[in-house]
Amino acid sequence: MSLLCVRGVIAHECVPLPSESFVIRHPNARARGGYAALACAVLSVAVMTSGQATTAALPQQAQGPADVRAPQRTDAGPAAPGAGVRVFSWNLSSDAFVKDPAAFRAVVRQSRADILLLDEVSPSTNAQQIRTALAGLAPDGPDQWHIDFGASGGRQRGVIVSRLPLERLAEFSDIVPYPADDRRRLADLMVAAGPVEPAFSMDGGIPMNGVVVLAGQRRLLVVTTDMQCCGNDPGSWQEDRRRVEAGEIRRRIRQVLERTRVDGLIVGGDFNLVSTPLPLVIVSGPYRLPHAGLLVAELRHLDGADTWTWDGRGTPFPSRPMDFVLYSPHTLALRQGYVLDTADLPQSELEQLGIQPESAGRLSAHRPLVAEFVWH
Repeated sequence: MSLLCVRGVIAHECVPLPSESFVIRHPNARARGGYAALACAVLSVAVMTSGQATTAALPQQAQGPADVRAPQRTDAGPAAPGAGVRVFSWNLSSDAFVKDPAAFRAVVRQSRADILLLDEVSPSTNAQQIRTALAGLAPDGPDQWHIDFGASGGRQRGVIVSRLPLERLAEFSDIVPYPADDRRRLADLMVAAGPVEPAFSMDGGIPMNGVVVLAGQRRLLVVTTDMQCCGNDPGSWQEDRRRVEAGEIRRRIRQVLERTRVDGLIVGGDFNLVSTPLPLVIVSGPYRLPHAGLLVAELRHLDGADTWTWDGRGTPFPSRPMDFVLYSPHTLALRQGYVLDTADLPQSELEQLGIQPESAGRLSAHRPLVAEFVWH
């Protein structure tokens, strides 16, 4: 086990890093069976050897199409409270549920999820539009969906939707500002790098939201995020900003764990890992027991091989896993899950859902993640 020790923009800390490479497949490589490694180059790091392990953040390396486990699915309906919970995490690219509510509803229906973690949601939308788009997917009644529309993130809000009751958290209820020292440093780096796009303003706070889902007698803390995009260079201000965002998400989670009882922890969203895996490593912990270090749910497309969640065809950024779901393995076990791409669904299922193979791609360049967890 290697320890990745980070110094600089994040306070000095050491976290275990698996020795395996983090691999991806490009959609265009399907016929070739090609794999590409996500480089783990990081500025200001030292790699040391240690036998101690407190957290693990990266999925293990796949050996190739012949050795890849096929993802499991279930059509048994929503997971029963107390038995487990099914999570759906998706970067909506602003307003997919407004742009095509029928297609959005069909994709959610296919997932049969209990909890929706929606990131990069436009502040011009509202909870009622989400409720309207989801009409018919839950039992009738005034509280058929519990919705918490995040305040932080400017143009990229986090929205959490649940069939189960929610408990709002003070740590996530308002705009979460960038720490003052980090904000000043990032602002200087952004100006030095050239004209700053208004969309990259830090005024709206860090894109994150979190609530406690009341799953029977269990209290499940769920968090969604959408980190800074772009910046392939490990020394770029974008990568720096992602690490700051990850550190603040971790700090807020720790505050919740110190203040109230939490039986399980799930974090999902768009980590925009176009440079290093450090943002993912930082969010993974460590946290107070029994949560300790979070694991990444290793999810694949229904073909059993592809792992990309960002469709980069026609963009400067190759298709790769950018969206992740992490969970606390001491209290939760990943029962099954997959990357949901409507292009992978059989024609009979598409017809039943009333959508086309390209429906998910039209709604967003990202593909949703579906993960079902059971309690230990």
